[in-house]
Amino acid sequence: MAKDKPPKPKGVPNKHLHARTTFLYQAATYLTLRASVDRNKAEVSDAVLSETCQVQQPPSLALQLGADLHTVSRKAQLRLSVDLKRSMCKSCNAVLVPGHTATQMIENQSKGSKKPWADVLVILCNRCRSRKRLPIGAKRQSKKRERLAAPGTTSTSDMEGIESTTTPAHTATDQSPSSG
Repeated sequence: MAKDKPPKPKGVPNKHLHARTTFLYQAATYLTLRASVDRNKAEVSDAVLSETCQVQQPPSLALQLGADLHTVSRKAQLRLSVDLKRSMCKSCNAVLVPGHTATQMIENQSKGSKKPWADVLVILCNRCRSRKRLPIGAKRQSKKRERLAAPGTTSTSDMEGIESTTTPAHTATDQSPSSG
């Protein structure tokens, strides 16, 4: 008699790693927002701002937590959500908070900005000045298998039965050399 297989565990595999990445992201976000609130209180107390206070930079601990988040996800081969990836800077690992650590603007580089599907959201990191460009006006293309399964499209298997009506002309270079 064969042994029964143990039941598969329900839930998310590597739950502890997901919890760790979530904590790292929340901590980095908290520290970034807390630093900007502390700077705002300092702005109210000081009448004149110096040049160093005008650029809002997250504390180094928040940057380290962002770097740890990427390291853990890479080593454990975890897929981070699209929203989480979009809210972090790729080059300096800062949490991008619009109005605090990032500047957002919409660009349309089409001729005369006439194409609404060419709108691109540009997120500029205030710390390292790197840019993220995210398309917002365009509709995402469906997956290839969904496009092929859609009615009214021809697939490669349908094209096999159709033969070409024209034949290519043979030239002297196309023919094999004859011995003789």
